[in-house]
Amino acid sequence: MDALQIEKIYELFSAGAGAHNDMSLRFVGTEDNGVVLEMPFQEKHATDYHNGSLHTGALAAALDSACGFVVLLGLEAPQAIATINLRIDHIQVAPVGKDVRIEAECYQRTSGFAYVSALACSLDGNTKLCSALGIFKIGSPGPPLDRNLLNRLAG
Repeated sequence: MDALQIEKIYELFSAGAGAHNDMSLRFVGTEDNGVVLEMPFQEKHATDYHNGSLHTGALAAALDSACGFVVLLGLEAPQAIATINLRIDHIQVAPVGKDVRIEAECYQRTSGFAYVSALACSLDGNTKLCSALGIFKIGSPGPPLDRNLLNRLAG
């Protein structure tokens, strides 16, 4: 799969749920068996409790999105997926007013399920914010994500 195809799949994926667009997640690229996204700091996703750092709920939603996208990328044909379980361990508060890097990897697939891990950190990768482990159902009820839709995106 080339870079243009991956970007088109990300457009399809991010258009499918309002939360993806609301967080303004940006696809950065792929690494090994995973993906890298960036979440820009936005005041609407900040919490006054931690003096303007990204809210942990916003980080959790971004991790879920990255995990879902890496699962979708690994499928032979796009299809609906659903989060079955997502465990998030918060390590420390996000730096105030700073963007966040999110890395997700699908490390195992079985019949109908995908197992993922993810990490949210500072853009330079030096400050770990939270980690996640999740299970996703492949082929769950949801929007029809077939090759015809991808072809329409490619124009």
